[in-house]
Amino acid sequence: MLKWRATFLTLAGLGLAFLLACSGSGSGSGSGGNVASGSMNVHLVDGPISGYQEINVNIQAVEINSNGTWITLGTPNKTINLLGLVGGVEETLATGATLPAGHYGQMRLVLGSGNTVKLADGSVQPLKVPSGMQSGIKLIVNFDVAAGTTKDVWIDFDAAHSIQVVQAGMSGQYILRPTIWAFDKIATGSIQGTLTDAATSTGLPGVTVYAETLDGSGNARIARSTVTDANGAYTLDLLPVGTTYYVVSHPLVGTTTPKAYDAKASEAFALTASTPVFTYSAAFTANASTGTVSGGLTPLATSSQSDQVNLLQSLVTSSGTFSFIVRTTMAVVGTTETYGFTTVPVGTYSVQAVRSTLNLDGTTTTTTSTVQPATVTASTTTTVNLGL
Repeated sequence: MLKWRATFLTLAGLGLAFLLACSGSGSGSGSGGNVASGSMNVHLVDGPISGYQEINVNIQAVEINSNGTWITLGTPNKTINLLGLVGGVEETLATGATLPAGHYGQMRLVLGSGNTVKLADGSVQPLKVPSGMQSGIKLIVNFDVAAGTTKDVWIDFDAAHSIQVVQAGMSGQYILRPTIWAFDKIATGSIQGTLTDAATSTGLPGVTVYAETLDGSGNARIARSTVTDANGAYTLDLLPVGTTYYVVSHPLVGTTTPKAYDAKASEAFALTASTPVFTYSAAFTANASTGTVSGGLTPLATSSQSDQVNLLQSLVTSSGTFSFIVRTTMAVVGTTETYGFTTVPVGTYSVQAVRSTLNLDGTTTTTTSTVQPATVTASTTTTVNLGL
């Protein structure tokens, strides 16, 4: 069932999005005469993703559009492991690039060849870049560069929602379908804290933490994600001010025999220019009774589509009870299309699929399935099929 559509993925307050196709080319200063100029620094970060040891993307250049002309801000010409850019680590793509003062609404990353993924078993597979992205991955931005100033821009290459697996015989084909956001750091804030085990008070390492927003209808969206360090500490940074966030986590610790914890959500944190930083720490209760949620998606995603599936749960906050995303995964496409969430603590959940379709004009249409209930019981698999 079609529930809603959006021409672009947007970020409240900044009007940021990504497009997966690009038209036009060119380079140059985009300035004429003695137009006043500013400068720009560009940094790359990423969020956590499971199932991969490395995601290596070759970035040739980062460019910005000035009145229809592409200005080259930097030419890193290097292969970067995106999974090394979590927990505050960043890669500089451009430093002090000069550009005309004014408003900018579009950037792009130009990719090269040799992109790969290193799987959990240590094997390395090629990461395919669709032909429509050969001229660059576009980002819709909303930046003003004043004369004599330097703008710091941070690009979040959201790997967790950028890798689509398409089965090909006995092996999978890994396709890059980038979800990318750009931020003006001066207009952002952060939330930080520590996640611990309620019984032992020890920190929970390697746990995914989300900063989520709620739209006018109460639908959750993940704005940023990170992973806790060895002591259970985390920082969710680059959160645009002027927006209210909830910190959500559903801890799963360890890989061989994962230990699951019941999910929690924080109170509402309204980030503003005057109060851009908050702290939220929480103790989580382990739950040894777990099950699995899995199912299929129909119709099968085409070559221009990618599907994300969210596991949601109603969680109590000081502002009320809301349905938050507690886990998310990309569906796997083969002769059928499937998804799965393992080691899920017993309880009442729901699932929803989100399909992104790349249109011929370069826009992206997003379609969601209806939300389907999923009750998890101990040592069983709950099957929930989703239609888009």
